[in-house]
Amino acid sequence: MPISKDIIANIEESASMDKSPKDTQTGSLFEIDEKHLVRKIDYRIMPLMFLCYLMQFLDKVLINYSNVMGLSVDVNLKGNEFSWMATAFFVAYALAEIPQGANVVCWGITVTCTAACNSFGSLLAVRIILGALEAVISPALVLITSTWYQRKEATPRVGIWYCGLGGGQITGSLLSFAFQHVATKGFEGWRMMFVVVGAINVIIGAAVLIWLPASPQVAPFLTADEKSLALVRLATNQSGIGNRPAKKRQIIDAFTDAQVWLLCLITVLSSLPSGVITTFSATLIRNFGYNSKQAALLNVPGGFVSILSTMIGTVAIGRGYARWASILCLAVPTIIGGALMSFLPTTQQGGLLAGIYLINCIVANVAIVYSWTGANIAGYTKKVTANGMVAASFAIANILGPQTFQANDAPQYIPAKITLLVVAACAAVACCGLRILLGARNKTRRECLNEALQHADEILSSDYTDTENKSFRYTY
Repeated sequence: MPISKDIIANIEESASMDKSPKDTQTGSLFEIDEKHLVRKIDYRIMPLMFLCYLMQFLDKVLINYSNVMGLSVDVNLKGNEFSWMATAFFVAYALAEIPQGANVVCWGITVTCTAACNSFGSLLAVRIILGALEAVISPALVLITSTWYQRKEATPRVGIWYCGLGGGQITGSLLSFAFQHVATKGFEGWRMMFVVVGAINVIIGAAVLIWLPASPQVAPFLTADEKSLALVRLATNQSGIGNRPAKKRQIIDAFTDAQVWLLCLITVLSSLPSGVITTFSATLIRNFGYNSKQAALLNVPGGFVSILSTMIGTVAIGRGYARWASILCLAVPTIIGGALMSFLPTTQQGGLLAGIYLINCIVANVAIVYSWTGANIAGYTKKVTANGMVAASFAIANILGPQTFQANDAPQYIPAKITLLVVAACAAVACCGLRILLGARNKTRRECLNEALQHADEILSSDYTDTENKSFRYTY
């Protein structure tokens, strides 16, 4: 899409205010290789975001593996206390969901403290603190992605860092297997695992704080001209750039937008199965007749299914396929997985394992919703608010998910498995509803649609929301 020289001049002038002495490169923006710029951003931003998301999911899933390593016995958990401990994390996660600053290092320290827990109360306290500290991560990464990439580029990038979920699952499985072989008297393997993972968190957190810039304008690894081109590229999003003061009207806009609530609903329905993946998968696999070491290793394929489904879904969207259709397609294997887990006899270990692995397909839906939110919500405050609402919906689903696993349903937990099947089907219906809503909105705006960047400079400076900017086109 052509970019006018007036817009370039306007943004160049804005970016030049951020020049440092090292920014000595001169020349026209037209002489900069845009693909080289995107690769340069990728190499700096994507590894940090991937590691950040991997570690926060690993922190969640460690409780799953530690249970088969003897945590419940060592701290004397009874009845539904393990489910409530899993729920407590996401209660704090939901309450603290609006971004609150850089705290990756703090949650690493908190993970380490889990090793000192000897009762349900102490575990509950640590999980609540950890949930509050990790609440920032999902909305922050969505916001960072939309701050650095065009809408057409954002979904595959969200898919890359969201693969940290599968990476965390695989890493947790392998760590659990390893630490089941190194336990010492008085300091069980699961305690050692929490200490090691917490220390790694602190290191990665420090790297993120030092090397992850908030926006292109303040990126020390870009020259002045590259900063200017980065801003020009983002003008095509028509969603505003950089940090701005909070605006009450945009907060109200977010809470009254049916699109945002449908995105939240899809997130809840797609995330309820996370109770299986995050908290109970190792326990379920052990109940199929495997020992704790086998249960840890048999969780690894689920992580690969998560990564594969996330990459297929997000790459397909990056190549022009519809977001709603991707969610619909990913719901199908999840429904099949829920049916296998619910209705196969306990003697069919292979089919039951296949069911657990297929459930992992639905986690890709959340990555798609995150990128969908970043693409379709304009206005800085509205974007932050909507990201927080969607991520809080993820937490709410994870509050409810573990509670579907009740002690009196053990060891098969049939009601919980049937719940997974039903919510996956409902997620497919909800995404069709969102497709209809966005299609209707675009239809009413066609007569207002001019060149996409006709008023890009004004839109950037005014920080319009998607509802205020009548030339904004929704993607679906």
